[in-house]
Amino acid sequence: MAETDDDAVTSKAEALALALEAEAQAAEAEALAAAARAKARAARLRREALAVSSGDTEYDEYADDYEDDEEDEDYDDSEYYEDVEDAEHAEYYEDAEDYDEAANYDESANYNESAPVVEGPLSRRERMRNSFGVPKLSTLAKLAAVLVICAFIGTSGYFVWQHHQANEREEKSAAFIAGAKKGVVNMTSLDYKKAKDDVQRVIDSSTGEFRDDFQQRAADFTKVVEQSKVVTEGTVNAAAVESMDGRSALVLVSATSRVTNSTGAKEEPRTWRLRVTVTEEDGQYKMSKVEFVP
Repeated sequence: MAETDDDAVTSKAEALALALEAEAQAAEAEALAAAARAKARAARLRREALAVSSGDTEYDEYADDYEDDEEDEDYDDSEYYEDVEDAEHAEYYEDAEDYDEAANYDESANYNESAPVVEGPLSRRERMRNSFGVPKLSTLAKLAAVLVICAFIGTSGYFVWQHHQANEREEKSAAFIAGAKKGVVNMTSLDYKKAKDDVQRVIDSSTGEFRDDFQQRAADFTKVVEQSKVVTEGTVNAAAVESMDGRSALVLVSATSRVTNSTGAKEEPRTWRLRVTVTEEDGQYKMSKVEFVP
């Protein structure tokens, strides 16, 4: 009776060991099958992505070859079922396999839905633009606008400078002409009753060589005017700048004077054509040389 009990215990222990071994083998088979399915799914997704991005058949052929090799390496889990004597473990394994396939199917669907959208290939023009760094039309338009604005500013500045130069030249020319007119009128307008003042006015409106010469003869000239009882009134008919540099100018002057004296002349007109050198001195424009032009 004791032997019978021992045999029963031994049989139960062996059955339990076999069940545990079968369960371990089933778990191992399950892991290998899951790895094979994951590998197949990754190959399929890779093939689909390559087909979308390139559109070439060579990637399909490569994926098919890869899948065939993968199928050859798949693990055959049926051999493990031959060693499993417990029907409950076999049924458990089949249920687990069905559950894994359903879960893998859902995961594959979710993966495809969340997979990024692969954009199509760039056109030839876009590839050339990217490779050679060709700027966009908007950039070229902005650059052209900047160049036009710069050219406009430069041209405007040049015209403003030219206008300023012309105005400055006109102002200088008018100042030289005014100095020549004043000197000629003072020189041709004399009155014996105030001869000294008139002579001094000529000296004050002159400079340089002309002033020095006229000042040396001022006393004699004053006596002649007083003795001859000369009265002259001069007017300038026309004046123009012949040439001009920084501080001096040659001015052509046409003048007329009416002379009255003790010898019988009474407001006799006399015409004068003069080339007057006018020099700027301390902001004033004075005669520095007078030449008679025939």
